[in-house]
Amino acid sequence: MAAFPREGSVDYSLSREVEFTDMTDAPTGREERFFALVLPALERAGYAAYGMQQKLVADTGMNKSTASRLLRGETIPHVKFFPALAKAVGLDPVELLVAAEVVPREYLESQQTLSETDRSQVGSEPITPEEAAERLGINDDVGRFTFFAVVEKLTTDNADEDSSGGATAQA
Repeated sequence: MAAFPREGSVDYSLSREVEFTDMTDAPTGREERFFALVLPALERAGYAAYGMQQKLVADTGMNKSTASRLLRGETIPHVKFFPALAKAVGLDPVELLVAAEVVPREYLESQQTLSETDRSQVGSEPITPEEAAERLGINDDVGRFTFFAVVEKLTTDNADEDSSGGATAQA
């Protein structure tokens, strides 16, 4: 049995671009979900039209090869391109993360539930600064004094902005 020499050996592995005829290259469920979401959005946004690959490259920061493989439904791009890709095709970046199985579907569902829920339904009642300090465990005198001073400054500044903004808008 012949062994490959260690020095100057050549990497005989096949690149990902080689077409396989067996099932090893069949898309996974993750890829199917991702492309089912993204490819129609790319088409609606006009990126699937002839000659629009360069615009996709410019709009997302992907390199030409990655954009080409995305448009052919061959490769899910790196996560770092998801925000720009989502913006370009009019999707929520979190939807891309879920479709690519970067975050679980439950995350998307929990975010939708919170964003669609009125704050009053969450059960958040207003509390005094003293109650907030107590709940936060700020018990020493210096800590409480500092906390109250910060709360006072923030609420005073906010009240001043509200009144001056209203006066400016009316002038």
